[in-house]
Amino acid sequence: MSWIKLTSLGFEVPPSFPTEDYDKVRSFLEKYKDTHPAQCKSFGLGWHGLAYRYRTLVEYDKQFTNSVKVSNSPPPEERYNQGKALFGFFVNALSVIECFFYSTYCIASILKPDVFPISKSKDLKFYPKDVASKYGTCFSGDCLSIKMNQCLHESKYKEMKDMRDVLTHRGMPPRAFYVGGDRDGMATMPVNIKDPSDQWHFDLPVDAQTTAVHRQWLCGKLNSLMAAAVDFCNQRLNCVL
Repeated sequence: MSWIKLTSLGFEVPPSFPTEDYDKVRSFLEKYKDTHPAQCKSFGLGWHGLAYRYRTLVEYDKQFTNSVKVSNSPPPEERYNQGKALFGFFVNALSVIECFFYSTYCIASILKPDVFPISKSKDLKFYPKDVASKYGTCFSGDCLSIKMNQCLHESKYKEMKDMRDVLTHRGMPPRAFYVGGDRDGMATMPVNIKDPSDQWHFDLPVDAQTTAVHRQWLCGKLNSLMAAAVDFCNQRLNCVL
């Protein structure tokens, strides 16, 4: 399928990106740019970042997948390219989620500025779990609150976060290679990469699905979160003006 031009930013995004709902949420915030400029500017930071990171992760997924289809044990230069793509994929994938949660914090700040303050730099030092917790308290029962909480408790999110954290702060995961037996020809990485090295289990296959399965999960999750954000804005923001 052809990529779609995201009119608000002027560049193309993959067809899996929830373009329509993305623009709907953005249009809701446009109404508040004069009455709530700080919230809207901060929202724009996260919302733009979300689209940029999504396109980037899809590009890195394609690079990694195409390379490992050729070889899961390539020469050093191509092994470097695979490592770069792996890093780029997981860092950008987590950034999509974090940009979404940051943006929803800014949306909530329009409704409850005392609970979701943005006036000082320390106000913006939070994690997705902090945003989800505040939404659970202030907007209990709302679909968006439920969807955000579910996202952070799914195994794929934890796998992605663990890999991102290790790639960013510790280094490049090693690979195990197999000759003979059930895993003949396979390459694997530690599935519990955050644990001490003597406890690693090399059960994460390095193949065409390594990044692809996480991309597919993120695509479905983002579409679900974005639809919930549209519903939240429609139900909540329309009552403010």
